[in-house]
Amino acid sequence: MKGESMKKNVSKKIVGIATTLLACASMITGCAGSVNLNTPVAVVNDENVSFGVAKFYAKTQQVMYESYYGSLFGDNMWDQTLSADMTFGESTLENILEEIKEMYIVNQHADEYEITLSDEEKSKIEETAKQFMADNNADAIESMGASEEVIIEYLTKFTLQGKIEAAIKAGADTNVADEDAAQRTFSYVLVSTAGTTDETGKTVDLTDEEKAAKKEEAQAIIDAVAGGKDFDTAVTDTERSVSTASYGKDDDAGMNEAVIAAADALQEGEISPIVETDGGYYVLKLTSAFDQEQTENRRQEIITQRQTTLYEDTYTKWKDASKVSVDNKVWKKITFKDKLSMVSNATMDDIITEDTTTEDTTADDSTTNQQTIEDTTKE
Repeated sequence: MKGESMKKNVSKKIVGIATTLLACASMITGCAGSVNLNTPVAVVNDENVSFGVAKFYAKTQQVMYESYYGSLFGDNMWDQTLSADMTFGESTLENILEEIKEMYIVNQHADEYEITLSDEEKSKIEETAKQFMADNNADAIESMGASEEVIIEYLTKFTLQGKIEAAIKAGADTNVADEDAAQRTFSYVLVSTAGTTDETGKTVDLTDEEKAAKKEEAQAIIDAVAGGKDFDTAVTDTERSVSTASYGKDDDAGMNEAVIAAADALQEGEISPIVETDGGYYVLKLTSAFDQEQTENRRQEIITQRQTTLYEDTYTKWKDASKVSVDNKVWKKITFKDKLSMVSNATMDDIITEDTTTEDTTADDSTTNQQTIEDTTKE
């Protein structure tokens, strides 16, 4: 999920992920496919989505997932069951298909926002496509569903989608009143009354006497502050940690209703009486009646929420008015059976460009770091 950066929200960070998997992939070994890259896998409002573009997009996502999560979930990551009738791989491919539809539908509205690619963006896309084709052998290229034309079409649509999304979001209301964003911040400690676990793994609830003892511990913190100790010291002296939370209108910070009510009753610097909840006994200190930093953070969250809602509502309207058909027989030719992995000394953080502008939405020169993507199994 910012000041000036909010105005430049078409990011190389997003497009960089796509382009670096191309520009930095310098030797993909794989096996040949069996479907013509120009075969339509879907039709979106009379525009064909080629098998090549669909497969290439799916394979770049596979590389991302396996690079981030492969070591955690192992070789059978894609076969893990999410529900009675769907694996993680099937679910991911289903989501990818929806993302492809979105990319094409959004692109079809570029003229409404007068969005085009600059000559520099077109040149970078073409250079990236040529470099990918030059860096990989024929089997690797076919395994990824790649051709120079496929890569250019994919990156063109992906880049335009980001620019159109930014243009839509720019229409959101960024005027947020102080009363809507205002945040109060408090420090707190919870003396928990959660039960203990016995040797069999069962939870054993505290007795009434044990709960009473916990309440006395909470009261002791209040008494220590009354006796001159600062709140943090009074808490840490009990070998507990102080936590903080900020809250405001329509934002309870995930805290218990009774805790928020207690915070509302405090003046800045005051300590609350014990606040009893099902989870234990809270003691609060209101550290700021108007936290300027947290208020500005909340203001930006509200703006971001408005922008996201505007984009989602706009896309939903376009999607509902669209006619989309999918050739499931062709789509099912795209699988994650072949394991892809990135081999490089560079990390994804080295590759992804953080700074963003609406004028430059393709990967910068940092995306020429040398990497290899290996296909370690046969499809």
